[in-house]
Amino acid sequence: MCENCAIKNNPSGTDKDFQSVVACLREAQTILVLTHARPDGDGLGSMSAMAAAGRAAGKTVYMLVPDTARRSDSQSQSAVPPRYEFLFEDGMPAGTSEFEKLADKSDLVVVVDTCAFAQLDGLEQALRARREKVAVIDHHATAGDVGSIQWIDSSAAAAGVMVGEILEDLGWPVDAGAAEALFAAVASDTGWFRFSNTDPRALRAAAGWLERGAQVDMIYARIFQYDRPERLHLMERMLAGLELYCHEQLAVMTIRKSDFERTGARADETENLINEALRLKTVKVAVLLVEQSDCVRVSFRSRSGIDVAALAGRFGGGGHARASGMRTTDDLDAVKKQIVTACTEELERI
Repeated sequence: MCENCAIKNNPSGTDKDFQSVVACLREAQTILVLTHARPDGDGLGSMSAMAAAGRAAGKTVYMLVPDTARRSDSQSQSAVPPRYEFLFEDGMPAGTSEFEKLADKSDLVVVVDTCAFAQLDGLEQALRARREKVAVIDHHATAGDVGSIQWIDSSAAAAGVMVGEILEDLGWPVDAGAAEALFAAVASDTGWFRFSNTDPRALRAAAGWLERGAQVDMIYARIFQYDRPERLHLMERMLAGLELYCHEQLAVMTIRKSDFERTGARADETENLINEALRLKTVKVAVLLVEQSDCVRVSFRSRSGIDVAALAGRFGGGGHARASGMRTTDDLDAVKKQIVTACTEELERI
């Protein structure tokens, strides 16, 4: 066990937390890196880059993605969406069933791009039992108590930015493959550097990864030009049901289980669909409710001035001020009604 991982996270001690995570990684010889369930490009890219760089530095590194929810969904058996499979040409991450075995043989468990047990499906009890050797690297404002040491930096555009800075401080080799993974992480979380979280820190990091061999055209094609026709049909059904409220400032969309069945689309193919509503110039808040076999997932997006992390927080969720989410087992239509009321109240205040 890394002795630095016994340090309790101090929210005001960002630099101290960074250095503690770096020290843990430097000391550990065997590392397990994992990200959240229903993973996105930031979590997967950050994990892939850390694994590649760690192995190049002589470490033994395992990767894992919680797959309990996805494997209970008949639409998909893969924890990694196909558009991100290029990040794992040397082998796909393990699943939930492998966690205890891999964690017990590892000196350090690193959780990237989340600090919420709710996003680590099926792993809460096992993580709590090993908390003394769990470190967290996350950029979300809504933080839990997952690790004994946590570097939480909500000013970072993506977890990939933070992982890149850690690897730089460690001096671990970042080859073209790792650079592409980091670029994919940040590009996906900034909407290809279009969202408000894009900042000089992220752009400087991206420039460095280009210098190390990241192929931007290939990354863009694999992430944003890799759709199946089924996804476009799903988008069509979603947009056909788009509803506008509050003087067209609130856009609400739904995707039901029947939409997946009729189109043949997978659950992971809903990623980024919520952004379609923000094409409308009047829309200040967009909401997408996705009905799945075991829950309803709700995503929020907003323009400047509306804190959707606070809105999601009313329902037990969280995230960023401009992008957040939640899950519930309540009926979709009942949840939709509650969310419309909450969003309307917020919009009427401004």
